Amino acid sequence: MADFKDKQFVKDHAMALIEFYKPRVKDNLYGGYYCAYLDDGSIYDQDIKDLVSTTRFILNFSFGIFLGGPSLYKDYIRHGLAFLEIIHRDHQNGGYHQVAKNNIPAIANKMTYGQAFCLCAVSNAYKAQVKEAYPLIGRIYDFLEEKLWEPAHGLYVDECSNDFTKTDDYRGQNSNMHMTEAMLAAFEATDEQRYLDRAYNLAHKITVELAKKSKGLVWEHYDKNWDIDWEYNKDDPKNLYKPYGFLPGHLTEWTKLLLILERYKPASWQLETAEYLFNQAIAKAWDEKNGGFHYSFDSKGKILDTDRYYWVFAETIAASAILALRTQNQKYWDIYGKCWEYAYRYFYDQRHGGWYRIVSMDKKVFSEQKSPPGKSDYHIIGSCYEAARAMDFYQ
Repeated sequence: MADFKDKQFVKDHAMALIEFYKPRVKDNLYGGYYCAYLDDGSIYDQDIKDLVSTTRFILNFSFGIFLGGPSLYKDYIRHGLAFLEIIHRDHQNGGYHQVAKNNIPAIANKMTYGQAFCLCAVSNAYKAQVKEAYPLIGRIYDFLEEKLWEPAHGLYVDECSNDFTKTDDYRGQNSNMHMTEAMLAAFEATDEQRYLDRAYNLAHKITVELAKKSKGLVWEHYDKNWDIDWEYNKDDPKNLYKPYGFLPGHLTEWTKLLLILERYKPASWQLETAEYLFNQAIAKAWDEKNGGFHYSFDSKGKILDTDRYYWVFAETIAASAILALRTQNQKYWDIYGKCWEYAYRYFYDQRHGGWYRIVSMDKKVFSEQKSPPGKSDYHIIGSCYEAARAMDFYQ
């Protein structure tokens, strides 16, 4: 078995995942990236271009640059930025369209989740020394401020009509979590204090203030007044974007973000909250009998979905590595090792490359669609980068 604590292994694994996509990701005829892959890497839908995939592949190649990958990756970043600005961007109303089919945007509601990834992608592109990404950072931030920010609540709305004249009543923590990630990236790219301050305030609002309403854990769903909606999607625990219940993967993802935030704007609540969220995720969702994480649980601790999702393991790998390095507590290295052992055996396709998306409790892969629109293996590539970065930071 590989030495998962070895920084070179972590970097090499991320680079191998990037290289799995690199030979086939560019659509050189119509622009952008292909975003629908089967297990062997072949493309099963050449027409669809998804905003989350576009931005996540920009992120992947940026992470590759940070990890010492070839400067050629910058050409891949520029290729994605061009499509983001020419096809995805809504020049009339602002923001970015979620889906394009045959390079024609599908006119639908604007999702804050996708807009957050736009800011995150252009910020990391600039960090990767793709200079033309710089003006996009401020422009996207200003758009978010004008169209999606709710100053009365100190959080972002979740969904608007295409022209931003109507706002859905639903509010969600997930889009605000990724806004926190994006603001941290924007700060790292520009050193502008407004981005760091926004990341700090978002993180405190979600993980401390709102979490008080749910016994210190982060609930997913809220109404327009940011009161917990305990009924939203209660009958749909496997909803792709808004599943019911507490998600251990989001608890550990917040752990990661809180510890990155602590590097730049430290406060005593960050480590305390990060450890609490992480330890609760492990205690409530790790399956000691079968191995691996259950996907979700309800307010009474009942498991709702026993499937294993690749991103949950990826985020927990990053969070546990950073926690172990930050606290010098061996138990976090033990969890890190358990997550890697399970993921390397059951998620990582050692024949073709890439990670499977979902595995059942009895360790069966559900689909030959290894990377449908939106996946792109961003979670594990990014988590390898964060683990390797922490190994340098805490030395």
